[in-house]
Amino acid sequence: MPSLRSLRSSALAVVAASLLVPATVFAWGSVGHHYIAQNYSKHLPPVIDGLRAWDSVVDAHVTDADTRKGSTPGEAPRHFIDIDWYPEFATGTLSRDRATLEAEYGATTVLNNGIVPWAVPEVVTTLTQQFQAQQWDAAALTIADLCHYVGDSNQPFHCTKNYDGQLTGNNGIHSRYESSMISTYVGQLHTSPMTVSYYDSPQDAMFNLIGISITGVPTILAADNTAKAASGGSFNSTYYASLWNSTKTLTQARLDTASVMTASFVYTAWVNAGQPVVPGSTAGVPPGGVVSTGLALAAGPSPFRDAVTVRWSADASSSVDVYDVRGARVARLAGDVRGAGVLTWRPAGVEPGLYFVRLGSPAGTVTRRVALVR
Repeated sequence: MPSLRSLRSSALAVVAASLLVPATVFAWGSVGHHYIAQNYSKHLPPVIDGLRAWDSVVDAHVTDADTRKGSTPGEAPRHFIDIDWYPEFATGTLSRDRATLEAEYGATTVLNNGIVPWAVPEVVTTLTQQFQAQQWDAAALTIADLCHYVGDSNQPFHCTKNYDGQLTGNNGIHSRYESSMISTYVGQLHTSPMTVSYYDSPQDAMFNLIGISITGVPTILAADNTAKAASGGSFNSTYYASLWNSTKTLTQARLDTASVMTASFVYTAWVNAGQPVVPGSTAGVPPGGVVSTGLALAAGPSPFRDAVTVRWSADASSSVDVYDVRGARVARLAGDVRGAGVLTWRPAGVEPGLYFVRLGSPAGTVTRRVALVR
């Protein structure tokens, strides 16, 4: 049976096509998508920072994927997944294999519930092939799509069957949150450079991301209720000021994650392509590949409520710290460590949100993201 979101997306596409305008409803909004596109490249490591020469192309085409919804069959489901539609999600037993889900629920149902965690690995594969062929102009357009799909996955309402608050009396919150509010307060957002990750499995990275992103839904719904009470039910400046004050930390975390994860997928594609020389990059690739830092780090579970276990291995004297999404250190877990180690972080007086556990030494850094929920 088609999901409510699928039916609405199809209807919107028909109406938009008849009006000769793109179907851009239910995305981060152009302002949010452009913010991600304008910030992703600041995370690129020196060996591929020559890709910044195509930043204007990425920014100019970051909403192309939304425009295609009105003309390309099968495009709309690539922007979301109603992951909580599946009963197994609540029990932590949901298969990440699309074929397995299709065998159980039917291909049409899986498609109607959204396929973004499988769409992004496809885009990464395309980007890998373009890097191998050194097709930099084509790669820029693919990176724009990557910015878009990863950005959508970081919008909590792109991860839930309650995608517009229609199941909880919060009708219209999707657009109010991601478009009207972001457009008003984008000037207060700031993303600092972060360390990229290599993803052994882009599919797993996407499912892990979606599991974190959906935890923001209750926060935004509660913020909507508070804002409506403050404004007397009107969607005026009082409403949006209240909505922003209640969600700005979460929103910054989601946009920061969207930008650094996009950069990480780009880095992953480049590594998988054999690390070709990117024109204009500020550092070359040493013979034999990127120099190993001799650092290894793991942190989990994520999301977590009370404690997270941190394990590391370091060839040189290193420190283990925790940073928030703005780059401020909130805890030093260990200093001047060498070799292998393990400890447990039990945050006290720390707000729920996204945090970065960082193992750092003179040779480099390794960062792992964890999400604290209450």
